[in-house]
Amino acid sequence: MKKLPLVLALSAASVCTFASAQSNVSVYGRLYPYLNSEKASGATAAGTPVATLAATPTTPSAIAGGIKGMASGNSNIGLRGKEDLGGGLSAEFQIEGVVVVDDGGAGGFSWNRNTFVGLNGGFGSVKLGLMDTVFKEYGDTIGVLGTSSGTPMSSSNILRKVSFGTNNAARFHERRANSIRYDSPEIGGIGAALQVATQENPNPALGIGAAKTYSLGVKYDQGPIYLALAHEIHDNWFGGSVNAPSAMRNNAQAGITSKDKATQFTVEWRINKDHKVEFDAIKKDYKENANVAGRFASYSNMAYLVAYEGRFGDWRAALQYVRSEAGKCSRVSAACVTDGLEGSKFLVGGAYYLSRRTYLFAVYDQMTNGKSGRFAANDFGAVNPGEDTKHLIAGVTHRF
Repeated sequence: MKKLPLVLALSAASVCTFASAQSNVSVYGRLYPYLNSEKASGATAAGTPVATLAATPTTPSAIAGGIKGMASGNSNIGLRGKEDLGGGLSAEFQIEGVVVVDDGGAGGFSWNRNTFVGLNGGFGSVKLGLMDTVFKEYGDTIGVLGTSSGTPMSSSNILRKVSFGTNNAARFHERRANSIRYDSPEIGGIGAALQVATQENPNPALGIGAAKTYSLGVKYDQGPIYLALAHEIHDNWFGGSVNAPSAMRNNAQAGITSKDKATQFTVEWRINKDHKVEFDAIKKDYKENANVAGRFASYSNMAYLVAYEGRFGDWRAALQYVRSEAGKCSRVSAACVTDGLEGSKFLVGGAYYLSRRTYLFAVYDQMTNGKSGRFAANDFGAVNPGEDTKHLIAGVTHRF
């Protein structure tokens, strides 16, 4: 891969240039390549009745026989810095991209993670660029051993999406381009944030505007308790119908719009400096103003997360359980059932520290689908309705 060395060389040169004017520019990153043994089983047999919004059951998926390989998750490298502008005002920047550790990546390198420039002051902060949403940041705070982003270990693959499709338009766990975000100053541990993003893709032929995201939240973070309430709205993402069978979709129908919403409550209890527990509850609603009989109209469900992480000297342990309900759905002048759209996920993992920045980790992860569900968190392929997946993961991570 020829682009990555060039980019990194330019980045290093940039650091030197910036450092002459700013004393706190830094290079940082986390690399966590891992080996993954991935296997699916229990696919729903062809001809079995499934939920209205589910795909038709077929043969088992390509990973039913098991696949072993290497992946790198969202291993990343970045630059960040801050400049004092005087009068209590400062400027900050960050540029960050994924480093494909296992094979270098075929598509080249780009700054495709949190990348922004902003101003900080007594008013709080304002940032413009590509950023995680407030909703994503305020929930699922514990993670899995610091290595879950972009991997089968991430709870978002069941907690923040639907089970009847594979399109991420339905997922409330995204990084949004073209974002402007405001974070308030924290007073007594209480803070709030608001973010607006647009996809800049209006479709005049269909009479609808560009897809937009509105993400906001309030949090309390002081002492042993962290509490957060977040809400997110997706305008014209069509997260419900693009995941339904093609005959039920509305995203190419003139005059039809969509509004998907999610509300999330998070509590984290830091028992002491070595042990913490988290609980999340999320309600998701997908609605479209369809007017053709049989088309998707709405879907809603609840999902829950319970997580634990603890330190025992040089050892670190993680436990997670995630549950998503089958929910309710409706279509225009037609029946809609959700039988079998439920799913759950269980994870247990551990890490051993070789130093403060380097550790070995291993995780066992199992995702169980109802007969209609397609929840998956795979490195090597999607699943068919009803298939369950198991992962045995082992790797090494280094932070710099």
